[in-house]
Amino acid sequence: MTTDLDLRNLHAELMKLNIFHGLALEDLIKLPARGLTHDHVLLGDRAWKGRRLLARVPRLARRDMTPEEALFLQAESFRRAAPSRHTPELHWLLDPCPRLPNGALVVDAVEGKPAQLPRDLREIAETLASVHRLPVPEKTAPLPRVVRPIEALVGLIEAQAEFVPALVAGRDARAILEEECKWARSFAAEHGETPLPPTLVLTDTHPGNYVLQKDGRAIFVDMEKTQYGSPAIDLAHASLHTSVTWDPDVSGEVSRDDVVEFYETYMTAVPPSLARSLEPWLLPFRRLTWLRTTTWGCKWYAENEAQVSRSGDGQRERMLKGVLERLRAMVRRETMERVRGEWLGPDRLELE
Repeated sequence: MTTDLDLRNLHAELMKLNIFHGLALEDLIKLPARGLTHDHVLLGDRAWKGRRLLARVPRLARRDMTPEEALFLQAESFRRAAPSRHTPELHWLLDPCPRLPNGALVVDAVEGKPAQLPRDLREIAETLASVHRLPVPEKTAPLPRVVRPIEALVGLIEAQAEFVPALVAGRDARAILEEECKWARSFAAEHGETPLPPTLVLTDTHPGNYVLQKDGRAIFVDMEKTQYGSPAIDLAHASLHTSVTWDPDVSGEVSRDDVVEFYETYMTAVPPSLARSLEPWLLPFRRLTWLRTTTWGCKWYAENEAQVSRSGDGQRERMLKGVLERLRAMVRRETMERVRGEWLGPDRLELE
């Protein structure tokens, strides 16, 4: 269920916090829609205790947990990643209530510029390293912990692959995905039960989810899918062709050499033991992560295309129609062949 935000309701809940008593309703600035799952509202054009703040309001109710559980999980994601100094700090939690059915989080308003590629890939690698270096607590709940990531990833791919016909019409393009799914099943049969040491991971790490600061840091801002799992997936999703071309605000081209440099930057920024444990898995996880992303696109298209295509011409509706166009581009045969060149053919990507 999607919830449309009424700023009056958000303001009423903010007024319950003493610090915001000087905040007027007309001070709230709803930012243009960028992502699929949250509204973002700037809490006035001023600082609060030295920081500009942002309300992050979930639009979607999760089917697998209550709004209270979902909001607490998101809050804990911010708390766990905060020591990295490369994610926004959480300041307040607004509990779910009739005015805000999914609640809200008040976090740092991160100001800066979108990533420019390939220049900022190095900073993105440093950001991921800063998160992956964090110690893993003995008890990781409530954040999910994925000990056998290959098995989990292929299971997700298989579930999403049922939706391929909704988006992929061409026979050649479907054949590519069938071949890749066949490889994934074979790879999982051989390696699926291999336990890989988890770290804190950010999951949706494509370059559009970073804001570049004046001090050079790339701040990761989309914390909703944080969990403990394989850092190789974060690295892949930050640098695959389908990721670096996803966000329309991210400019630039990424070459094969740029990808290699991205991995080299990361590997020198993490402990040697982590780097050694990742080396054999870097390329296979690029292949699996690309397949996860592509089949997710098919699922999202199947579930949303009809409604989005009939929607109006507001800013959010235009953004969603842009998502449809990018998903169609993602499954073109030439796009998929370009990505597969990393692991098939004479010019394979060398990451070890």
